[in-house]
Amino acid sequence: MEVALAQAAASRDGVWSVPDGWQQGRGAWGGLVVAALVRAAVTAENSAGVAGRPVRSVSAEIVAPVVAGLATIDVREVRRGSSTATWAVEVTSDGQLAVTASVVLGDDRRGVSLGEPTPPAPPVPPWSEVAEVDLAPPLAPPFLQHLRMRPLRGFPYSGSTDDVVAWISYPSGSFDAAALLALVDGPWPVALVRTREQRPMATLSFLATLLVDPSTVDPSEPLLFASHLIGEHAGYATERRELWTADGRLVVENLQLITLIR
Repeated sequence: MEVALAQAAASRDGVWSVPDGWQQGRGAWGGLVVAALVRAAVTAENSAGVAGRPVRSVSAEIVAPVVAGLATIDVREVRRGSSTATWAVEVTSDGQLAVTASVVLGDDRRGVSLGEPTPPAPPVPPWSEVAEVDLAPPLAPPFLQHLRMRPLRGFPYSGSTDDVVAWISYPSGSFDAAALLALVDGPWPVALVRTREQRPMATLSFLATLLVDPSTVDPSEPLLFASHLIGEHAGYATERRELWTADGRLVVENLQLITLIR
């Protein structure tokens, strides 16, 4: 049964019931973890009397799996300026610290524009012309049953040098900061495309910037995902990920450090 991301990532009074069925390996999908800590920071900011201040970025180190069951989320204000606030968030799972993160929220700063991003979104067919692929266990990690994907290139275990490009969405629901920042973690790593044999991989660090107002993103249309390998050394790979609207707006920019476990 599909469970909306908002429900799956919800915590209350510092307790998060991590749902089963959202795994990627031993722990919960990294996107779900990111959504949970962003939501916790937004709740803390709202409780501080600054409701509605937009999320600008999230930086997280996922040092251990966040397993299904009860986890604790601790939120602490790091600094509050006149226009921004930074919150530290920690997730403890299975008796150990699993995630340490910071979430930055900031007021709009109107009147400054740097023009369109360079380079633009990759040229691809419209999402309506690309077939949706059913990705669910046992052929895919459990969390993918909660997403909808229309892959274009960069297929796992193909041994190619392609980037990963796909149209991606949730089955339903509206977009908020947590949902968009989570979605950029949906597709598989580029490192999985470069190999022809199965091997476990995990995101160790995750840095993402939200570059649009979520209310301006149409949830009825998939977003274009693109990622490419920046470099690899000694079993650690760095890749850049992007989400774009169908009309060419850059939504999320994401840098990940991925460990090639064996």
